[in-house]
Amino acid sequence: MSIDIEIGTSLSNEDAAHFAAKTEAITSAMQRVRERHAAYSWVWTDEIRCRGCNASIDIPLLASTNASADKAFQAHQSAQLDALLAAGGSRGPESSTGPS
Repeated sequence: MSIDIEIGTSLSNEDAAHFAAKTEAITSAMQRVRERHAAYSWVWTDEIRCRGCNASIDIPLLASTNASADKAFQAHQSAQLDALLAAGGSRGPESSTGPS
């Protein structure tokens, strides 16, 4: 993901440095989430399981399609990113969200 915004002229050096640090933290956290929660497996017609943390993710039975599973898994990854950022984004690979 790349953010291409001309902000240098409208931000002070301190604000630009803060923005760059936040952007780096989010990018790093996103990379860690994608590494730790990279894929899922179907368990049953209404359930998938994250291969990274072994979390069970329900899929509506009548909407049990790959598209629905992909959407549910993306929501799982997003929740993991939110949790990582809420914790300060400082948790490394030894995170306690499940096995590596």
